[in-house]
Amino acid sequence: MFSKRIPHYTCAQMYTHLNEVIDIDRGFRKKTFRGAKIEDLILELEKLSSLCEEKSNRSDQIQSQRFYEGMAIAYTTIAVKLKGDFDYIEPKVIDELYNAIDKTSNQSNKSTTEQVLSCSFCNKDRDEVGELVLGPGVSICGQCLEFGVEVIRSNSPKG
Repeated sequence: MFSKRIPHYTCAQMYTHLNEVIDIDRGFRKKTFRGAKIEDLILELEKLSSLCEEKSNRSDQIQSQRFYEGMAIAYTTIAVKLKGDFDYIEPKVIDELYNAIDKTSNQSNKSTTEQVLSCSFCNKDRDEVGELVLGPGVSICGQCLEFGVEVIRSNSPKG
């Protein structure tokens, strides 16, 4: 039932990317829990963040880019917290968010009208899926919207 609503390749690709991160994490944990110093841990987290940024930059697909960007931010956040700079992170985080927005804007080069012509989630044309619900710079078809509602309901506590 769900396979009709989400392109199979997207699920498979995300599974592949998640496995890559799990493999990266396994190596990280082996090094971390064998008596590594906190400084070594911070260096390893920074390497993982850089690796995820590289994978994001090399990826041709927007979903993969977003996935690796999120992982890079997570690793960086942990490293910053371990350094004791967490109380002062706000300006750094804001700068990084602006940098990410600039990178994303330059890569996509899509105007709002181009995004309106297809669903931002399944990439199907408006002609193929019918009417689209528009958001700021994005759009979603009825099938993807229904799937999202099902996911939210399935994760909500039964009441």
